[in-house]
Amino acid sequence: MPRKKPLPTKERIIDVAGDIFGKNGFKAATIRQIATAAQANLAAVNYHFRDKEGLYRAVLEDTFSKGFHRFPYRKNPEESNAPDQQLHSFIRAMFHRFLNNEGWGGISGRGKLIAREFFEPTPAFEPIVDTYIKPHKEILVSIISDLSRGKAGMDKILPCAISIIGQCVYYTFAAPVIQRIAKEFLPTQENIDLLADHVFWFSLGGIQQINTRPVDKKTPIVLNTLQEKHP
Repeated sequence: MPRKKPLPTKERIIDVAGDIFGKNGFKAATIRQIATAAQANLAAVNYHFRDKEGLYRAVLEDTFSKGFHRFPYRKNPEESNAPDQQLHSFIRAMFHRFLNNEGWGGISGRGKLIAREFFEPTPAFEPIVDTYIKPHKEILVSIISDLSRGKAGMDKILPCAISIIGQCVYYTFAAPVIQRIAKEFLPTQENIDLLADHVFWFSLGGIQQINTRPVDKKTPIVLNTLQEKHP
């Protein structure tokens, strides 16, 4: 079996830096530590990335560009363009980015780096949001708008989009909790289809319910009704 050709120095540094930044965080990780692990000298890091901030930006861009390139959202040509099928494809692509070993690998891979940025964003995350996250948010908003057949305004559509994204994020990064309360729903590569199906059906039902809810505030009445049935 032929040996794999070693990565060029720049790619090797990015590859190693992704793991180290993910495990240790930006502040704790050092250029010397990364250079040693990548079997490169400090001059090579400075040559390619200028400084630690430049390397970190390169790692984030590499992480997101590969994830979205490897698992893009696209309409399945074998299916109709029905918005419910588009929603399922969107959710499934998101789970593949998060959990597939060829994507971000959950919390055991580049996912740790992403988790840190989700909960403690650095300035390097701003261009990532503009380039990758906002455009896909707009795609999801468009799908939900089509599902509502124009009956729902942005005040209903946008929270639905955030809720769908939130479910995928929680399943990915809350693995230690899920391990203790629902092992059958562990966020693993093997469970991608299971999780995607659940989030799809749960979200579809929620969207349909919200679309039929009157414009004025009825939530307290709904809660009171539930309390009457289940005191």
